[in-house]
Amino acid sequence: MKILSRYLFNNLLHSLIYLIVAFTLLFVIGDLMDNASNFLEAGTRPLEMIHYYSLRLPSMVIMIVPLCLLLAVLYSLSTLTRHSEITAMRACGINIYQIIHPYIFISIICLIFTAVINEYTGPKFAYQADQFVEHQKHEEEDVYFEQIAFKNPSASHVWYIKQFDTRNFTMMNFKLIQQRDDGSDQLMYNVDKARWMDGRWWFENGEIQKYDLRGNKVGLIESFQILEMRDLPEVPEDFMGEIKDPAYQSSMELWQYIQTHQFLSPETLTKYEVDFHHRLSMPFICIIITMIGIPVGAHTGRKGAFAGIMLALGMFFGFYTLQFTMEYLAKQMYVAPWIGSWSAIVAFFCIGSTMIYRMR
Repeated sequence: MKILSRYLFNNLLHSLIYLIVAFTLLFVIGDLMDNASNFLEAGTRPLEMIHYYSLRLPSMVIMIVPLCLLLAVLYSLSTLTRHSEITAMRACGINIYQIIHPYIFISIICLIFTAVINEYTGPKFAYQADQFVEHQKHEEEDVYFEQIAFKNPSASHVWYIKQFDTRNFTMMNFKLIQQRDDGSDQLMYNVDKARWMDGRWWFENGEIQKYDLRGNKVGLIESFQILEMRDLPEVPEDFMGEIKDPAYQSSMELWQYIQTHQFLSPETLTKYEVDFHHRLSMPFICIIITMIGIPVGAHTGRKGAFAGIMLALGMFFGFYTLQFTMEYLAKQMYVAPWIGSWSAIVAFFCIGSTMIYRMR
């Protein structure tokens, strides 16, 4: 069985790699056609364009890999069926579940791969790529600077930042207010610049002013040149969460944003919760796609691949239609956020399981 599993594994893996390369090239060509005029006008160098696409590709993995996996499963199984190889395996007493085991194994590998990319590199790199495009359009450094107002209720901190550099996490001209439990100001830092180094903030050229319970200034202003802020709980990702669209945030960033922004309206929090569950559920499409492709590919090998491809693609887009519909209902607060994001996964898992069971 090890030889057979290795044969089936390699048969699917080769097709999957070729398809991923082909779809990646198609994506690059299509994106280049959209942005070619911006690159030419800005005089973008080839190395800068290569850097841009190295940032863009991880965010497309979650879409490219499932589609390529579906087509690879269809091609592999339809070829085996057309050459009567599956019939020969079954005639030798090989269980259908043993035949599909390598396909499920590859789908799990794809799930883990897309989950890691989708959590740790895809959102962050996609945001940097969009900043790069905006920089090519406007040829200004302003696209990398953001104004931020951030409140951290757990630490009673309020930040007003005039310029936050998203490239190196440097803050310019900002105020940090330490409040008491009753909401009154206790301490205010008025700082020209801050850098994030060695896992902490370093304030440069600033002043510290204390206040009493009535909001009156207490004592003289304390000036400093360099101040190491070891106890500040805020990290750069907290401020980036205020800037970035949910599409550019990982599930962990979305979860932290939800926990620190309970003061927002229920409608707004619900939308973030739907986005959070959506990001968690998307890698599981690899399993769903494989479970759909296995029975379709096996049954259409003798009847022609075109019908199988159309059926599988129809189910593929049907899955996304159901998911987007349920997520829309969840954002409108008709259903719970987790139901909106996971219902399509559960429904098509049941459909795929039933189709594979009927293959016996």
